[in-house]
Amino acid sequence: MGAALVCTSRKTPGRYSLRMAAVSRWALRWRDRLVALSVLDQDALLYLLAGILALGTIVLGESADYREWAEIAVGPYAAAALICFAVARRRARRAVSEAKGRDLVRRGVILGLLVTVMLVPLSWEVVLRAQNKPGDQVQNEVTVIEACAHRVIDHKVCYLTHPRNIGSSAVSGSEDSFFPYLPGMIVFGLIPAISKATVLKDARIPLTGFSLFAIAGALFIAGVPSRRRWRIFQVVVVLPSGALPMVTGGDDLPVIALMLLGLALATRRRPVLSGFAMGLAGTLKFTAWPLLVLLALGEWDRQGRRAILRYSVAVVAVVTPVLAGGMGSNWHAFVLNAIRFPLGLTRVKSPAASPLLGQELVKLFPSAKSELIAILGLIGIAAVLYGLRRWTPSTPQSAAGFSGLAMLFATVLAPATRFGYLIYPLDLLTFAVLLTPLAFIAVGEPEPTREVQEASGISNSRSVRPMTAEV
Repeated sequence: MGAALVCTSRKTPGRYSLRMAAVSRWALRWRDRLVALSVLDQDALLYLLAGILALGTIVLGESADYREWAEIAVGPYAAAALICFAVARRRARRAVSEAKGRDLVRRGVILGLLVTVMLVPLSWEVVLRAQNKPGDQVQNEVTVIEACAHRVIDHKVCYLTHPRNIGSSAVSGSEDSFFPYLPGMIVFGLIPAISKATVLKDARIPLTGFSLFAIAGALFIAGVPSRRRWRIFQVVVVLPSGALPMVTGGDDLPVIALMLLGLALATRRRPVLSGFAMGLAGTLKFTAWPLLVLLALGEWDRQGRRAILRYSVAVVAVVTPVLAGGMGSNWHAFVLNAIRFPLGLTRVKSPAASPLLGQELVKLFPSAKSELIAILGLIGIAAVLYGLRRWTPSTPQSAAGFSGLAMLFATVLAPATRFGYLIYPLDLLTFAVLLTPLAFIAVGEPEPTREVQEASGISNSRSVRPMTAEV
């Protein structure tokens, strides 16, 4: 009788549970297939998807500079996919492990794409703009940065009390525009503002140069295998997630580059230097602040001790004087430009627009815009706090992963956002997976215990799971 009661009390799986189980099995099968692919096959798939995105941009892109980039990039992406696929098939037929040869081919393709889908289109757009050719060769954010730098050089304020527009493709049309960035971004407009050469009067040149320099430095010091460094370089620079914004605008790339540098230094257990790098990122855009705050929970020193205080002091030492200098003259203008305008709380609307949840809700109920923004903000804060309680980050990798998921959630809920902001969660989640370092032991230091290694996200083993190392 008791056994019968137990049997009858068990609930049979419902249709929903069975469907979810089937979806999970399907997803796992596809994951296993991707993991089983060689590195070159994975690269071929990535370049194929990049080529499809470029084709879609040619057909559907609303901005002329986006379409011009796509017209140049679609051919190189297609060629890269074919080369990687052909070489992978040749290696497979030989059934010989030639890791060095594969890596040489892979690196050559990546560097070729660096030139063809990033440097060449960027140079072409800069030259066309310098020659005053008709058409849009640049996004508004570039001219806004340049106009702000011109005002600073002329001993005027960058943050205007009564800005009138969002900027245009010409600096002259951005002189009275909003400046939705933090004061550190002004630096990238100073070189074009003081340059006498016309072709150098483009803020994308210092933006791109600094980003590539910081990315290269971060990958050089990152204690991870070479293949993972090249994968990170692919995502941040070579694929459309990096090449397209770098060619057309580029204001997000210095932020991402400094975040990568801060994470790389954190994985090498350099909390002070990591704090300096994240502090610099925090002076450019508020998009760096989720990781800037959460990374404090994942900072460790070389003795396996937490370094929250040292990291925080370094961050504050960089951020405080820059923000104080930028907002000290006019606090209200700073709030108007850097906070209210990006949130869509000004009469002049931000050009950021995408059919995501937060923006669609605001469109449906325009009369309750302020209330909706407050509700969405509270939902976001509650979700993040719950996540922090359940999954508190304790390593640089977990801090990057949590920040990426939080920014994905925020991008979906934000009342003024665009699909381009998704490069932040994409890059952060990539860093979270691929920046798990090898143990770094200084001369004369004892090797950390297993508990310390696990707590600080460090491993002495060079063997990594295929899913982590390659996908």
